[in-house]
Amino acid sequence: MIKADTIIDFTLVYNLFKKPLYNYVCKMLNDKSLTEDITQNVFLKFFENLPVINNSSSPGNWLFITARNEVFGCLRKKKIRNENYMDENFEFASDININDDVELSEIKDIIEKEIGSMDEDSKEIFVLREYSGLSYHEIAHILGVDEGIVKGRLFRTRQRLIDKISKLVR
Repeated sequence: MIKADTIIDFTLVYNLFKKPLYNYVCKMLNDKSLTEDITQNVFLKFFENLPVINNSSSPGNWLFITARNEVFGCLRKKKIRNENYMDENFEFASDININDDVELSEIKDIIEKEIGSMDEDSKEIFVLREYSGLSYHEIAHILGVDEGIVKGRLFRTRQRLIDKISKLVR
C-alpha cells in the first residue's frame, strides 16, 4: 500500500522539476520521443526510490544526476548526433518570452546553432543553467566538478554567444 505522504511528496517534486528536467533532456538529446521516455523513466525511478531519496539527498540533484546518466547512456547506445533542433514545448527557464519578431528569431537561430556546435561539457552546463535554471552549486554537484569549473565554462560559453550575436547587431 502506498502512503498518502509518498504520493504528495512525489507530486510536489514532479510539479517543481518536470519542466526543467524535460528541458535539460530535450536539449541534450534533440529528440522529443526519447526525451519523453527518459523523463518518464527518471520520475518512475524517483517514485520507486522516494523513501531512500527523502532521507539522504536533495530530490532535484537526484533527478538531474539520474537524467544525466540516462541521457549519456542513451547517447552511447544509440550514438545520437546532435542536430539543430528545438522542441516547440521547449522554454527558457527565465521569464524571457521569445516572440515571432524577426530579430529575436535570428538570435534564437544563432543560439541554437551555437549550442549544437558546442562540446558536450559546455553544452550540458549551459543547458542546465540557462534552460533548467539550476544554480552553479547544483550543476557542480550533478556533474561532480568544482563550482569554479562550472562558472568558467559557462562564462566562456556566454562570451562565445555574445560574440556571435554582436556580429549580427553591427
